[in-house]
Amino acid sequence: MVTKNEIKQIASLRQQKFRNELGLFVVEGRKMTEELLQSDFETTGIYATEAFLANHPGFNDAETVSEVQMSQMSGQDTPPGILAVVKIPVRQTLSDNPRFILALDGIANPGNMGTLIRTAEWFGINDIVCSPDCVEVWNPKVIQATMGSIFRINVLETNLTTFLPQQIRKGKAVFGALLEGQNLFETGNQEGGIIVIGSESHGIRSEVLPYITHAITIPRVNNSATESLNASIAAGIIIAELTHQA
Repeated sequence: MVTKNEIKQIASLRQQKFRNELGLFVVEGRKMTEELLQSDFETTGIYATEAFLANHPGFNDAETVSEVQMSQMSGQDTPPGILAVVKIPVRQTLSDNPRFILALDGIANPGNMGTLIRTAEWFGINDIVCSPDCVEVWNPKVIQATMGSIFRINVLETNLTTFLPQQIRKGKAVFGALLEGQNLFETGNQEGGIIVIGSESHGIRSEVLPYITHAITIPRVNNSATESLNASIAAGIIIAELTHQA
């Protein structure tokens, strides 16, 4: 039987402070829990209501909780009926010789972060590096927006002004999404590299710009008056083009 202390602890994981202290995060919903259970992430508990289990009998390891208890634990306005508590993995290294790496500079919006992670997986990018001021990837809104990709993508936090020079010394190209640069669709065949996407409001920061070896831009059509593209939309276009070329 779930205890009041367990419920209180799970509810506390809505806040980054407690996620950091406890090394745990929460996953909610049937699809996300299924994705979780197919991954190598370690769970500390799975909880579901009787109504949910009656309609989804496959979750044999779930502990049954009442609707009230689920609402106390859940961070959603309408709890989906199942949630899991998961250990935050320790990730310190990149995959072996990745073709492309996505580097995120100051991405603050959880929805954008989740979409970027999901987009990276779609195009075969397995490694993402985030500047320390990016929104935390274990934020519940980020987790939901990844639609399960978070369980299959290697996401690291690092200082880009240290990381990018290291990659350049290894011969890697560093592509930066800017308002001015070479037309993305005229960049020619690319063998791989680092794709840098800046924040929604400021773009790539000045201290990162010196490490951009290939400034690229997505051309407007018919001199569109739109100032810029959403970060995740721009990333999707750039990643699709560069990975297609490679």
